[in-house]
Amino acid sequence: MFGITNRELEEIGISMLAIAFAILVADIGITGLFKYPITELAKQLGVMIITVGAGFILHEMAHKFVAQRYGAVAGFRMWPMGLVMCLVFAVAFGFVFAAPGAVYIYSERMTRRQSGIISIAGPLTNIALAIGFLALLPFAVLTFGPKSIVSEIALIGYSVNGILALFNMIPIPPLDGSKVFAWNWIVWLLVGLIAFGVYVGPIFLLG
Repeated sequence: MFGITNRELEEIGISMLAIAFAILVADIGITGLFKYPITELAKQLGVMIITVGAGFILHEMAHKFVAQRYGAVAGFRMWPMGLVMCLVFAVAFGFVFAAPGAVYIYSERMTRRQSGIISIAGPLTNIALAIGFLALLPFAVLTFGPKSIVSEIALIGYSVNGILALFNMIPIPPLDGSKVFAWNWIVWLLVGLIAFGVYVGPIFLLG
């Protein structure tokens, strides 16, 4: 059955907000919540939701919809302990342990090829998002200026989605790359190189 249930929408919203808030706290520190104006905090939280939250959720939704195409039962479920750890690590250590939830898939019969294609859908989505944000960046800088919120969204969106794509292609369970590698190492290598090029290429060229 295709579509997103009301429960999924609720848990997706909570997960996106939790990730965005945790990254904001990791960036400015817990004391920063009391130093910056509420308008600035709201703006930065919105930036994180658009970039980080969207990158994570669209990655998971790609897994879900491809799995459903193969007749599997698939749905997003948040992980309450993961949400807590996400916030605790941000406050205590200044970095984000991003594991707020995942798409759970059930199928009586699923081939290694199907599993690999379902898994690769997530990183491919992040690659597409990274390219989209990167394409937006020069337009945003020229039109709105390098310090504008649009330029900030483009830069963070590119960086975050590039990292997500590259990280998830590592062939170590439970990361997506492990299932892709088990299915077809040539596909794994090709997509991994694309993810590496998308993320590292512009950084190298720009110095």
